[in-house]
Amino acid sequence: MIERYEKAGYLKEPFRLFHLNDGINHEFNLHYHDFDKIILFFGGNVSYLIEGKNYYLEPGDIILVNRFHLHRPLIDPNMPYDRAVLYISHEYLKKYRTKDYDPFRLFHLVADRKDYVLRLPEHAKRRFLDCYERLLRASEDGGYGADERQRLLFLEWMVELNRLPDAFGEDEEPLAGAVFHQKNIDILNYLNEHLTEEITVDELAERFFVSKYHMMRQFKAETGYSIHKYVTEKRLIMAKRLLLKDNPVIKVSEQCGFSEYSVFLRAFRKRFGMTPGDYVKEKRGIF
Repeated sequence: MIERYEKAGYLKEPFRLFHLNDGINHEFNLHYHDFDKIILFFGGNVSYLIEGKNYYLEPGDIILVNRFHLHRPLIDPNMPYDRAVLYISHEYLKKYRTKDYDPFRLFHLVADRKDYVLRLPEHAKRRFLDCYERLLRASEDGGYGADERQRLLFLEWMVELNRLPDAFGEDEEPLAGAVFHQKNIDILNYLNEHLTEEITVDELAERFFVSKYHMMRQFKAETGYSIHKYVTEKRLIMAKRLLLKDNPVIKVSEQCGFSEYSVFLRAFRKRFGMTPGDYVKEKRGIF
Protein backbone atom coordinates (compact mmCIF):
# COMPACT_ATOMS: atom_id res chain seq x y z
CA MET A 1 0.00 0.00 0.00
CA ILE A 2 2.90 2.38 0.72
CA GLU A 3 5.54 3.06 -1.90
CA ARG A 4 8.61 5.25 -2.30
CA TYR A 5 7.95 6.01 -5.93
CA GLU A 6 5.17 7.46 -8.02
CA LYS A 7 3.21 5.40 -10.49
CA ALA A 8 0.75 6.67 -13.11
CA GLY A 9 -2.36 8.46 -11.92
CA TYR A 10 -4.47 5.44 -11.14
CA LEU A 11 -5.31 3.61 -7.94
CA LYS A 12 -6.29 -0.01 -7.41
CA GLU A 13 -5.44 -0.23 -3.70
CA PRO A 14 -7.50 1.27 -0.83
CA PHE A 15 -4.77 3.90 -0.44
CA ARG A 16 -1.20 4.60 -1.51
CA LEU A 17 1.32 6.82 0.26
CA PHE A 18 4.71 7.79 -1.09
CA HIS A 19 7.38 10.42 -0.44
CA LEU A 20 9.20 12.16 -3.29
CA ASN A 21 12.08 14.62 -3.33
CA ASP A 22 13.17 15.25 -6.87
CA GLY A 23 13.73 17.78 -9.60
CA ILE A 24 11.06 17.92 -12.30
CA ASN A 25 11.95 19.45 -15.66
CA HIS A 26 8.61 19.16 -17.41
CA GLU A 27 5.23 20.84 -17.10
CA PHE A 28 2.09 19.07 -15.95
CA ASN A 29 -1.15 19.55 -17.82
CA LEU A 30 -4.36 20.16 -15.92
CA HIS A 31 -5.71 16.77 -14.92
CA TYR A 32 -7.94 15.02 -12.42
CA HIS A 33 -8.18 11.65 -10.71
CA ASP A 34 -10.91 9.17 -9.87
CA PHE A 35 -9.59 9.21 -6.30
CA ASP A 36 -9.02 11.84 -3.62
CA LYS A 37 -5.50 13.13 -3.05
CA ILE A 38 -3.59 14.79 -0.19
CA ILE A 39 -0.17 16.39 -0.63
CA LEU A 40 2.11 17.46 2.21
CA PHE A 41 4.50 20.09 0.90
CA PHE A 42 7.95 20.08 2.50
CA GLY A 43 10.09 22.18 0.16
CA GLY A 44 10.73 23.64 -3.26
CA ASN A 45 9.47 26.56 -5.32
CA VAL A 46 6.01 25.39 -6.29
CA SER A 47 2.58 26.84 -6.85
CA TYR A 48 -0.52 24.70 -7.18
CA LEU A 49 -3.46 25.46 -9.46
CA ILE A 50 -6.79 23.97 -8.38
CA GLU A 51 -10.12 24.83 -10.00
CA GLY A 52 -8.98 28.27 -11.18
CA LYS A 53 -7.09 29.33 -8.02
CA ASN A 54 -3.30 29.38 -7.77
CA TYR A 55 -1.59 28.81 -4.38
CA TYR A 56 2.06 29.68 -3.72
CA LEU A 57 3.10 26.92 -1.36
CA GLU A 58 5.03 27.17 1.88
CA PRO A 59 6.64 24.23 3.74
CA GLY A 60 4.05 22.52 5.89
CA ASP A 61 1.10 23.30 3.60
CA ILE A 62 -1.51 20.58 3.07
CA ILE A 63 -3.10 20.44 -0.38
CA LEU A 64 -6.45 18.67 -0.60
CA VAL A 65 -7.55 17.64 -4.09
CA ASN A 66 -11.05 16.23 -4.30
CA ARG A 67 -11.57 13.55 -6.92
CA PHE A 68 -12.55 14.99 -10.29
CA HIS A 69 -11.18 18.46 -9.45
CA LEU A 70 -8.93 19.91 -12.14
CA HIS A 71 -5.44 20.71 -10.86
CA ARG A 72 -1.75 20.93 -11.73
CA PRO A 73 1.51 21.93 -10.00
CA LEU A 74 3.72 24.68 -11.42
CA ILE A 75 7.27 23.66 -10.44
CA ASP A 76 10.60 25.49 -10.52
CA PRO A 77 12.97 22.78 -11.88
CA ASN A 78 15.98 24.46 -10.26
CA MET A 79 14.89 23.39 -6.78
CA PRO A 80 13.98 19.88 -5.54
CA TYR A 81 10.25 19.40 -5.08
CA ASP A 82 9.89 17.65 -1.69
CA ARG A 83 6.44 16.28 -0.84
CA ALA A 84 4.45 13.35 0.45
CA VAL A 85 1.46 12.22 -1.60
CA LEU A 86 -1.49 10.14 -0.44
CA TYR A 87 -3.94 8.63 -2.91
CA ILE A 88 -7.25 7.56 -1.32
CA SER A 89 -9.94 5.35 -2.81
CA HIS A 90 -13.23 7.19 -2.36
CA GLU A 91 -15.14 3.90 -2.42
CA TYR A 92 -12.93 2.44 0.28
CA LEU A 93 -12.99 5.40 2.64
CA LYS A 94 -16.74 5.92 2.53
CA LYS A 95 -17.14 2.50 4.20
CA TYR A 96 -16.00 4.19 7.41
CA ARG A 97 -18.67 6.90 7.37
CA THR A 98 -20.97 6.77 10.40
CA LYS A 99 -23.60 9.08 11.85
CA ASP A 100 -20.91 10.63 14.07
CA TYR A 101 -17.94 10.63 11.70
CA ASP A 102 -17.50 11.69 8.09
CA PRO A 103 -14.06 10.70 6.72
CA PHE A 104 -14.55 13.29 3.96
CA ARG A 105 -15.28 16.16 6.36
CA LEU A 106 -12.26 18.23 5.43
CA PHE A 107 -12.57 17.49 1.72
CA HIS A 108 -16.15 18.78 1.88
CA LEU A 109 -15.07 21.84 3.86
CA VAL A 110 -12.43 22.98 1.37
CA ALA A 111 -14.73 22.24 -1.58
CA ASP A 112 -17.55 24.31 -0.03
CA ARG A 113 -15.18 27.22 0.62
CA LYS A 114 -13.40 26.69 -2.70
CA ASP A 115 -10.05 26.99 -0.93
CA TYR A 116 -7.94 23.86 -1.16
CA VAL A 117 -4.69 24.53 0.76
CA LEU A 118 -4.39 24.43 4.55
CA ARG A 119 -1.64 26.39 6.28
CA LEU A 120 -1.34 25.07 9.83
CA PRO A 121 0.06 26.72 12.96
CA GLU A 122 2.75 24.69 14.70
CA HIS A 123 0.52 23.32 17.47
CA ALA A 124 -1.89 21.87 14.88
CA LYS A 125 0.84 20.63 12.55
CA ARG A 126 2.87 18.44 14.92
CA ARG A 127 0.28 15.80 15.78
CA PHE A 128 -0.82 15.48 12.16
CA LEU A 129 2.78 15.01 10.98
CA ASP A 130 3.42 12.44 13.72
CA CYS A 131 0.62 10.30 12.28
CA TYR A 132 2.10 10.66 8.80
CA GLU A 133 5.60 9.65 9.96
CA ARG A 134 4.31 6.57 11.80
CA LEU A 135 2.37 5.51 8.73
CA LEU A 136 5.42 5.95 6.51
CA ARG A 137 7.65 3.99 8.90
CA ALA A 138 5.13 1.16 9.01
CA SER A 139 5.96 0.38 5.38
CA GLU A 140 9.52 -0.47 6.40
CA ASP A 141 8.74 -2.63 9.43
CA GLY A 142 7.08 -5.57 7.71
CA GLY A 143 6.42 -8.56 9.92
CA TYR A 144 3.23 -10.18 11.07
CA GLY A 145 0.10 -8.06 10.56
CA ALA A 146 1.97 -5.33 8.66
CA ASP A 147 -0.89 -4.60 6.26
CA GLU A 148 -3.43 -4.42 9.06
CA ARG A 149 -1.18 -2.05 11.02
CA GLN A 150 -0.85 0.19 7.98
CA ARG A 151 -4.61 0.23 7.55
CA LEU A 152 -5.17 1.24 11.19
CA LEU A 153 -2.53 3.97 11.02
CA PHE A 154 -4.07 5.27 7.79
CA LEU A 155 -7.50 5.49 9.42
CA GLU A 156 -5.99 7.24 12.45
CA TRP A 157 -4.32 9.76 10.13
CA MET A 158 -7.64 10.47 8.43
CA VAL A 159 -9.26 11.09 11.81
CA GLU A 160 -6.51 13.58 12.67
CA LEU A 161 -6.97 15.24 9.29
CA ASN A 162 -10.68 15.71 9.91
CA ARG A 163 -10.05 17.06 13.40
CA LEU A 164 -7.87 19.87 12.04
CA PRO A 165 -10.71 22.43 11.65
CA ASP A 166 -11.26 22.21 15.42
CA ALA A 167 -7.60 22.92 16.20
CA PHE A 168 -7.63 26.60 15.24
CA GLY A 169 -8.13 29.52 17.59
CA GLU A 170 -10.47 32.40 16.84
CA ASP A 171 -7.66 34.54 15.43
CA GLU A 172 -6.04 31.80 13.34
CA GLU A 173 -6.73 31.45 9.64
CA PRO A 174 -6.36 27.82 8.44
CA LEU A 175 -6.44 28.51 4.71
CA ALA A 176 -3.56 29.69 2.53
CA GLY A 177 -4.19 32.68 0.33
CA ALA A 178 -4.80 32.09 -3.37
CA VAL A 179 -4.13 34.26 -6.41
CA PHE A 180 -7.06 34.47 -8.82
CA HIS A 181 -9.34 36.79 -10.78
CA GLN A 182 -12.75 36.87 -9.13
CA LYS A 183 -14.52 37.30 -12.46
CA ASN A 184 -12.94 34.08 -13.71
CA ILE A 185 -13.97 32.22 -10.54
CA ASP A 186 -17.52 33.53 -10.96
CA ILE A 187 -17.57 32.17 -14.52
CA LEU A 188 -16.17 28.81 -13.37
CA ASN A 189 -18.81 28.57 -10.66
CA TYR A 190 -21.56 29.45 -13.13
CA LEU A 191 -20.37 26.85 -15.62
CA ASN A 192 -20.28 24.15 -12.94
CA GLU A 193 -23.78 25.05 -11.77
CA HIS A 194 -25.21 24.96 -15.32
CA LEU A 195 -23.21 22.16 -16.93
CA THR A 196 -26.24 20.37 -18.32
CA GLU A 197 -27.57 23.48 -20.06
CA GLU A 198 -26.65 24.92 -23.43
CA ILE A 199 -24.08 27.64 -22.72
CA THR A 200 -22.62 29.98 -25.32
CA VAL A 201 -19.64 32.31 -25.05
CA ASP A 202 -21.79 35.26 -26.10
CA GLU A 203 -24.28 34.58 -23.29
CA LEU A 204 -21.46 34.29 -20.75
CA ALA A 205 -19.90 37.58 -21.86
CA GLU A 206 -23.25 39.33 -21.61
CA ARG A 207 -24.05 37.84 -18.21
CA PHE A 208 -20.70 38.84 -16.69
CA PHE A 209 -20.35 42.20 -18.46
CA VAL A 210 -17.02 41.43 -20.05
CA SER A 211 -15.55 41.43 -23.54
CA LYS A 212 -16.01 38.01 -25.13
CA TYR A 213 -12.44 37.85 -26.41
CA HIS A 214 -10.90 39.10 -23.16
CA MET A 215 -12.95 36.52 -21.25
CA MET A 216 -11.81 33.70 -23.53
CA ARG A 217 -8.13 34.70 -23.25
CA GLN A 218 -8.29 35.09 -19.45
CA PHE A 219 -10.12 31.80 -19.01
CA LYS A 220 -7.58 29.90 -21.10
CA ALA A 221 -4.64 31.57 -19.32
CA GLU A 222 -5.89 30.63 -15.84
CA THR A 223 -7.39 27.18 -16.43
CA GLY A 224 -5.48 25.86 -19.42
CA TYR A 225 -8.76 25.11 -21.16
CA SER A 226 -10.95 26.89 -23.66
CA ILE A 227 -14.45 27.42 -22.27
CA HIS A 228 -15.88 24.78 -24.61
CA LYS A 229 -13.22 22.22 -23.66
CA TYR A 230 -13.70 22.93 -19.96
CA VAL A 231 -17.45 22.35 -20.18
CA THR A 232 -16.92 19.14 -22.15
CA GLU A 233 -14.34 17.90 -19.62
CA LYS A 234 -16.65 18.60 -16.69
CA ARG A 235 -19.56 16.90 -18.42
CA LEU A 236 -17.42 13.82 -18.99
CA ILE A 237 -16.42 13.83 -15.31
CA MET A 238 -20.10 13.97 -14.39
CA ALA A 239 -20.77 11.11 -16.80
CA LYS A 240 -18.17 8.89 -15.10
CA ARG A 241 -19.88 9.46 -11.75
CA LEU A 242 -23.32 8.64 -13.12
CA LEU A 243 -22.11 5.56 -14.98
CA LEU A 244 -20.82 4.07 -11.71
CA LYS A 245 -24.32 4.43 -10.25
CA ASP A 246 -25.67 1.98 -12.85
CA ASN A 247 -27.44 4.61 -14.93
CA PRO A 248 -28.11 3.60 -18.55
CA VAL A 249 -25.51 5.03 -20.92
CA ILE A 250 -28.01 6.87 -23.12
CA LYS A 251 -29.65 8.39 -20.05
CA VAL A 252 -26.24 9.53 -18.77
CA SER A 253 -25.59 11.25 -22.09
CA GLU A 254 -28.83 13.22 -21.71
CA GLN A 255 -28.27 14.01 -18.03
CA CYS A 256 -24.83 15.45 -18.75
CA GLY A 257 -26.04 17.90 -21.38
CA PHE A 258 -24.77 16.26 -24.57
CA SER A 259 -26.94 17.14 -27.55
CA GLU A 260 -26.74 13.64 -29.06
CA TYR A 261 -25.63 10.23 -27.83
CA SER A 262 -23.15 9.93 -30.71
CA VAL A 263 -21.48 13.20 -29.59
CA PHE A 264 -21.16 11.85 -26.04
CA LEU A 265 -19.81 8.49 -27.20
CA ARG A 266 -17.21 10.11 -29.44
CA ALA A 267 -16.08 12.56 -26.74
CA PHE A 268 -15.88 9.83 -24.08
CA ARG A 269 -13.86 7.48 -26.28
CA LYS A 270 -11.51 10.26 -27.39
CA ARG A 271 -10.88 11.42 -23.83
CA PHE A 272 -10.57 8.06 -22.04
CA GLY A 273 -9.64 5.63 -24.81
CA MET A 274 -12.61 3.38 -24.12
CA THR A 275 -16.38 3.27 -24.40
CA PRO A 276 -18.60 4.11 -21.41
CA GLY A 277 -19.50 0.43 -21.11
CA ASP A 278 -15.84 -0.60 -21.01
CA TYR A 279 -15.18 2.03 -18.35
CA VAL A 280 -17.88 0.59 -16.09
CA LYS A 281 -16.52 -2.93 -16.52
CA GLU A 282 -12.99 -1.78 -15.68
CA LYS A 283 -14.04 0.08 -12.53
CA ARG A 284 -16.21 -2.78 -11.32
CA GLY A 285 -13.09 -4.95 -11.21
CA ILE A 286 -11.15 -2.75 -8.75
CA PHE A 287 -12.40 -4.12 -5.43
